[in-house]
Order: sequence, then C-alpha cells, then structure tokens
Amino acid sequence: MGLKEYYLGFVVLLSNAYLSVHAQETALLGVSKMQKYEYDDDSIKGIDIRALGYFRNTEFFHPMEQGRSQFGLQLNAFWKSSIKDNRRLEFGTAFNQQFGGGIKLYPHIALVQFLGHQFIFGEIRFGSLSNPGHGLPEPIYNPAIPYINPVEYGIQYISPKTDLWMNWDQAIVFASPFKETFVLGINQSLLHFKKIDPLNRRLNKARGNFHIASNFDARLYALYRHVGGQIDVDEATSTGNRGHMAFQASVCPAIFIKSGAQHISLKLPRYSYSFLHYYDPKSSFSEIAFGSGHLHSVSKKWKDWQLNIKSWIGKNWMAPFGQGIYQSYNPEDISVEKRERSRFLIISSSFTGSSFGLNGFSLGYDGYYDKDLQNWNTAFTFNFLMKI
Repeated sequence: MGLKEYYLGFVVLLSNAYLSVHAQETALLGVSKMQKYEYDDDSIKGIDIRALGYFRNTEFFHPMEQGRSQFGLQLNAFWKSSIKDNRRLEFGTAFNQQFGGGIKLYPHIALVQFLGHQFIFGEIRFGSLSNPGHGLPEPIYNPAIPYINPVEYGIQYISPKTDLWMNWDQAIVFASPFKETFVLGINQSLLHFKKIDPLNRRLNKARGNFHIASNFDARLYALYRHVGGQIDVDEATSTGNRGHMAFQASVCPAIFIKSGAQHISLKLPRYSYSFLHYYDPKSSFSEIAFGSGHLHSVSKKWKDWQLNIKSWIGKNWMAPFGQGIYQSYNPEDISVEKRERSRFLIISSSFTGSSFGLNGFSLGYDGYYDKDLQNWNTAFTFNFLMKI
C-alpha cells in the first residue's frame, strides 16, 4: 500500500464532506478483549484464565478534565460448564490491582442461554455482562472506565447485530446513604452490506475499466440512566432520568482500475459520521435539558497500524459516563465555568501486535486539539493481554 493510495483516498473523502470521525478505539484495544465473554465454538467445559497489564496516562490540561495515570493489572479466572440444553454456567473471580492503590475483588458468575440451532440467534447472559462499554462512542463512554471498574452485572442479550443490556449500577437498602442507579443500553446494527470481494478483483466488461465499490454500515446507540429510590436517606443527590441517542454511518470505498493487462485495486480510508443527542428533559441534573454533538472520522489501517483523524463539534454536551474533556460542565468540579460549545481536532494512532512476536500487545495515542482554547491534550494507552 503506497503513499499515493492514501492521498487519493483522502482527496476523495474530502470531496464528499468536510473532515470527519468515528468513535475512538485506541484506549480499548486490549481491555475489550479481556472483558468480552462470547461463545467461541468450544462446547467443552474448562477453565478460562485471562490477564491484562495496562497503563493509561492522560496529559489533560483542560478546564473540563485534568490528567491522571492508571497503571495496574487485571486477572479473571472462571470455570465454564459444558453446554447442555443450550445452556452454560460460568463461575469464578476477578481482581483489579491498581499499582500504588488497593486491590478490588469481583465475583464472576453468569447463567448463559444460547438461542436457536447453532446459536444463530445469539445468547442471553444473566449476571456478569460481556464487554463493559459495549462499543459506545467516546463522548458517551469514557475509555478510562474499564480500567477503574472492569465489571458490570445485570442481564444482556448479544447477537452478531445486537448488544442489549441492563446494568444495575447501585442497589439500596433501607436508610442507604446513596441513591439507586441502573443503566439500560443498546448497540444495534441497522444496515450492513459488503460490495468488495477480496477474492475477485478483476473487472468484467460490463463494469468497464473503472469501478468503485464499498462497504457500508449504519448503527444505532442508545443509553438511559435512572437515579432514584424511596428508602435511602440521601437528600443531596439529584434524581431523575437522562440518556443519549446516537446514529453512526460509515463507508469504506475501493477503486478498481483496469489498464491493459493490469488490474489495480485501491482500498480507500474509511469515513464515519456520528450524530449524538443528550436529553434530560426536566433538567434534573443541570440547567442543560438537551445537547448534541457531531463526530467525524477518517481512518486508514495498514496491517497492525491504524491512523484516525477526527473532528468533534458539541453543543451543551453532557454524559454521566463520558470523557470530561468533551463536556460543557466538568463532571468532577462544579465550580468550573460552563462551556456551551466544544470543538476538537483529534489525531489517533494505534498498534495491535500480531507481528514481531508481539501478539497480545497494543499501543494507542490520542492528541486532542481544542480549537477554542488552542491547546493540545494527549492520552497514551498500553495493554498487554494474555489468555490461557
């Protein structure tokens, strides 16, 4: 893949729309595999052991979020039963050791019901949920969360096109000093088609000497969070309901050219656009009732390496689980003055080790340029994943 191909793809994309971006993945390359529990064509019972070493450092000098470092190790070991009557039991334990801090222990227990012949309709999980974060865009979900709290508990339906879940954040008893909270969410594929055949690059006479094909994907995200309760004694915490809705579309074009006896194929960068909406109709948690954001992405992958160039424009953006740098209020310091608008140019690069004997290693770098404050904020992530 040459430099000429990259420039050609870049020019074609810019002719269709201004620079744009997809949800960031560089911080979750290893941790998403660590915390994903899905059917792997292994119906035999056994022990699943996986460990993740991680380091994430954010050099944020920004009014909405200050930088911090997370350095530690996660381990999850659980027994899984053989599949009987399309059912499986998982039972074990997990821990998260942040270096320089305390160790946290979590039970891993899941009742799994597979659906349909050869499980073509997916699975239902009750207990430990798979893939915390659920592929949500970064303005909605902070990629630092899986390093702080690597587990979710509730009920979940997973299929090749759907991730639908309820995560019970916090339960209460009589006179609890805090509120009850839970989250409902969905990550749903709406449309996916592939018109690039990697096994047949030749052009037939009907297509002529020049042809463009593409992959296209459309996806819907929704997140709802409830904070409430009647038997607690917490009078200070705001109560109510708020949530997010997001739509994402992405296209990856390819150009096929016939020149004499030669057949040339050029796979262009992927372009993604996401529209995100925040709603708190009763303004229960702040003066902001509605907010919105536009996330654009151009990305190109070369084997183990990927480069993303992104653009974010937000207005009155709020997200209880989102990264603070995007938001109109600092979620950790209410004394910081509100910013109605946020605008970022984001450059991300990542490496997923599968060559040079580096299988299991991943590196990610993100640079955020605030167009209003005219300053750079950076994030670096290292993951080392091992499964036994």
